[in-house]
Amino acid sequence: MRIIVFVKQILDSEAMISVKEDKKSFQFEERFSLNFFDEFAVEEALRIKEKVKDCEVLAVSLGPKKAQDVLRTSIAMGVDRVALIESERYSILDPTYTAKVLSGFAKKEGFDMILCGERAMDDENGIVGVLLAEYLKVPYVGSVIKMELKDSRGITVNSEMDGGLFVYDVDLPAVFSVRKGINEPRVPNVTGVMKAMRAQIPSYEPSSFGVFSPKTEIVEYHSPGKRPPVKIIEGKTPEEKVKKLISLLKEEAKVL
Repeated sequence: MRIIVFVKQILDSEAMISVKEDKKSFQFEERFSLNFFDEFAVEEALRIKEKVKDCEVLAVSLGPKKAQDVLRTSIAMGVDRVALIESERYSILDPTYTAKVLSGFAKKEGFDMILCGERAMDDENGIVGVLLAEYLKVPYVGSVIKMELKDSRGITVNSEMDGGLFVYDVDLPAVFSVRKGINEPRVPNVTGVMKAMRAQIPSYEPSSFGVFSPKTEIVEYHSPGKRPPVKIIEGKTPEEKVKKLISLLKEEAKVL
């Protein structure tokens, strides 16, 4: 069995970021990390591997050369192989382009199962997984919180959506997006970290999979506007506060 886990390098949530003067790019601190939800995908793949003979876990990332760091994290956790699909334009890639490139890799490599986090915390799109399944013409289940392999050709998964729990029996190959709560990601041990530091990471070009350029063009980025000052309306009774509010809406806001 081969499990492919697609992982993403994202800007650290605490890193400072601002829009450059050209309004087409960002200036930010060089602080990156493995996407939070992808950690659960890597861990779940490793747990399945521990239960199945002849199972290989392959972690793959689409991004700049710097994305090797998240692949080294994956190696330290215990994956068997990694691959980088290198694109320095990754900051402007749309989900459709991403899914086409990753599905092209999956077709060439071959797979029984694909795991990914339910969404990336930098763009919050959450649609790459379902697009992957569409391009690969295989089943898809999202928001997965439990996986139980029946045999090499089938798996039972629990999906939590809209406050309800859904249980599916799924034929493999298939794509799954997992969410927080499915497991507790392991902390890499010293041996894993040393192995990750020494690892040679193979890289590919998106064109290797028949995809050459994104279809989406960034016109401009804009920073959020400054929040207007907040005025606290004081008064002894609700009626008094309402009168003051109406007065402010008329005289200052001029909306009445």
